[in-house]
Amino acid sequence: MAHSLEVRVPFLGRSHRKDAFELPMNQRLPTDGLEKKALREAASHTSLPRSVVERKKLPAGTATSPTLLSNCLNEYSSQIDEIASRWSFCEPLLRHQPEITLGLGLFESLHLIEYDSPQHHRSIDDILSEVI
Repeated sequence: MAHSLEVRVPFLGRSHRKDAFELPMNQRLPTDGLEKKALREAASHTSLPRSVVERKKLPAGTATSPTLLSNCLNEYSSQIDEIASRWSFCEPLLRHQPEITLGLGLFESLHLIEYDSPQHHRSIDDILSEVI
């Protein structure tokens, strides 16, 4: 599964969208830092432990392999800083989301730069060197 895509759209049905759009805005957007307020409220009426209902939402990969992701982000921290500074209009946002910033650099190099030959055999260091 080195190259896979997981699509999760459990609340994309027509009736779910209709109900979601009828919720007041304070139920849709976080005001206290907790995302998915309506879902958390519904879950609080179940037998789920409170610690599960109220836990912070983690980015993909963080929940399943936090050490691996953390090590990778630490290893590429200087490159991540350089990539963030290249995108000045959203730099403050990128500084707080290093995994997104690293992905942006890889995407830019692999998909926005034209090369004469395929790039699939290159290391992450080589790929990032094209945009830094």
